[in-house]
Amino acid sequence: MPILLLIRHATNDFVKSGRLPGRTPNIHLNEEGRRQAEALRRLLAPQQIDAIYSSPLERALETALPLAQARKLPVRLVPDLADVDTGALTGREIKAIAEGAETRAFWRLVQERPSEAVFPQGEGLLTMQRRVVAALERIAHAHPDVRLEAAEGEGKPKTRPQYVAVVAHADVIKAALAHYLSMPFDVFQRLSIAPASVSTLNLSTDEQGRRQIAVLNVNVVSCEQFALA
Repeated sequence: MPILLLIRHATNDFVKSGRLPGRTPNIHLNEEGRRQAEALRRLLAPQQIDAIYSSPLERALETALPLAQARKLPVRLVPDLADVDTGALTGREIKAIAEGAETRAFWRLVQERPSEAVFPQGEGLLTMQRRVVAALERIAHAHPDVRLEAAEGEGKPKTRPQYVAVVAHADVIKAALAHYLSMPFDVFQRLSIAPASVSTLNLSTDEQGRRQIAVLNVNVVSCEQFALA
């Protein structure tokens, strides 16, 4: 099974405005975000990457492109990696949603019992988790281990896992990690996924065929400040 590099898109002005982005089109990386995407490319330069997938939203695609161009790999767009469809609340100020008479009860539900939350004219958060996990499973099964050429006399050929970069969104990645870590979905917001961070998800299996999960989260901003200075 492959090793998935789950990458949150880099930063942008819309997110910093405190509004709910959802699937708003034409949200592009700002100058800081472009620096983060370049830092991500440098961070992963020594890393084997066999394929790159992305949410179709611009902020994710623009994060994936420097990595793809450096390796001459295509970016494969997957609609099921898109951010939550926040429906009628898309673009609204989060503070106003949290405090508004008509929306504060719903926003409290989003925070405390997200498994029950369905955005008006939009998507349920639990539905989002299910579509994202299904997409990651399809990606994983499309990238079986690579067989390596065995030297003469070495016997059985060895294999290596493929490394697959997947660029998506904070809630998408948190929901996926909660699933693979067997966390109750109602606490998935406790996970923290920084812009342009990399969460390494190792989907290996043991000798009995049971899934083994290993997660490592790297904050690219910190790497840019220290290791990449």
